Amino acid sequence: MIRLEKVVKEYGGPLARVRGERVRALDGVTLHVPPGAAVGLVGPNGAGKSTLIRLLLGYLNPTAGGVQVGGMLPRDYAERRGVAYVPDRVSLPPAWTVRGALQAFSALGEVERPTERIQRIIRKLGLTEVAGRRVAALSKGNLQRLAIAQALLGDRKVMVMDEGTDGLDPEWVARVREMLAEWRRADPERVLVFASHDLDEVERVADQAVILSNGRVREVVDLRGGAGPVPAYRLEVEGTASARRVPEAFPGALPLRGDGHTFRVEAGGARDLTRRLGALIQAGAVVRSVAPDAGGLRDRYHRLAHRVEEAPKSEGAPRVPDAALADVDGGEEGA
Repeated sequence: MIRLEKVVKEYGGPLARVRGERVRALDGVTLHVPPGAAVGLVGPNGAGKSTLIRLLLGYLNPTAGGVQVGGMLPRDYAERRGVAYVPDRVSLPPAWTVRGALQAFSALGEVERPTERIQRIIRKLGLTEVAGRRVAALSKGNLQRLAIAQALLGDRKVMVMDEGTDGLDPEWVARVREMLAEWRRADPERVLVFASHDLDEVERVADQAVILSNGRVREVVDLRGGAGPVPAYRLEVEGTASARRVPEAFPGALPLRGDGHTFRVEAGGARDLTRRLGALIQAGAVVRSVAPDAGGLRDRYHRLAHRVEEAPKSEGAPRVPDAALADVDGGEEGA
């Protein structure tokens, strides 16, 4: 359904290129999202998440590489089929009412039976009491629910969310999660792509998590599959002396954040694990516990961040946080 092939996105016009001042937000991103998938985009600020979303919506064109949605250019797909979109910043005319905003979106999206749909979606998003209220008077949570409501109005195959639950309390985050699951069940080919800093929520909603850093896909984590080909374990030892022995028995052992006595280690099955633990104990280490490591997204994310921080910085175009890109994009050709 969605394909990105070696996508590069740089900001700045021809003059910036001559001066070497172009900003590279995406650096050779390849990503395939099949029909029916839910993909979470995670990464630090400036990783390229919002730029990737703008490319999917057709708001921007890539500097190099290709982007397709449903076999079409993103802008063509959006114009012909429509895309449900929840932005990271909700900006609506302040004089509009909640009901008036949904009526406007229904007209723009050529929604069938708009009155019936609007009434149903107002109830679903808990907006009945504020349906006649102006946008300027809405709380942040109500404004965010209005944004989600307009995204659910049309019968779309693709939904894109950029921090779509930001500003919602835990109860409404859970309810929106249920709505997204219901939306996907209604059509097994529907695709959900969303960016979020909430790793726990990504694990609950997504089938895969795409970890972005410095404009590159660093890892794609399968959140619905089983364990990886090499079993991993969480090993805790007693004291600093024992901790120093762990890498000798388990090369590549990764310290987990905490007191420095807990590690993620790998072993080729139970026999190999027993052998390595025996060597560790013989070397004088005291083992407090060992258990299978589920390889949760949070641990994978922090391990990857640790590796990226230690890696030498590559040369090339400078980067700025995504929040600043709008300020430097004015000269981009073809965007």
